[in-house]
Amino acid sequence: MERNQSGFTLIELMIVVAIIAILTAIAVPAYNQYTREAQMAKVTAHYDGAYRSIKSELAKITAIEARGETYNFDINSTSHWLNIVNPEARLAPKGGGLAYVDSATPSATNGEIGIQAGSGQITIYQPAFLQLSAINNSFNYTQ
Repeated sequence: MERNQSGFTLIELMIVVAIIAILTAIAVPAYNQYTREAQMAKVTAHYDGAYRSIKSELAKITAIEARGETYNFDINSTSHWLNIVNPEARLAPKGGGLAYVDSATPSATNGEIGIQAGSGQITIYQPAFLQLSAINNSFNYTQ
């Protein structure tokens, strides 16, 4: 009585395991680099978005005042500026906190963008997150 055996030999299984190990060794570092780049892009986009939002709001305030109207808004209120730049409550790339915080030293670990206002000046702070450089930008406004 002849018995037909089916299945894989040990050598075939070892070859498959070796191929999977090689692919994993290539894919994991590439994936990690991809996620780091995506996180840095998110921080940069948040910083640029805050910059554009503040410039736009200041232009709107200037136009309103040029028409002789008053803008009912405390320009020195950081919480108001945080609502302007982050109305959707976007999150930072890491940590699950808000993307924008009231701080001159935002978390470089989480990638938060700091915003501070006072004395007619609004400043945006980008931390040295991953491979990004720390930068800040200030807007001066006098009523």
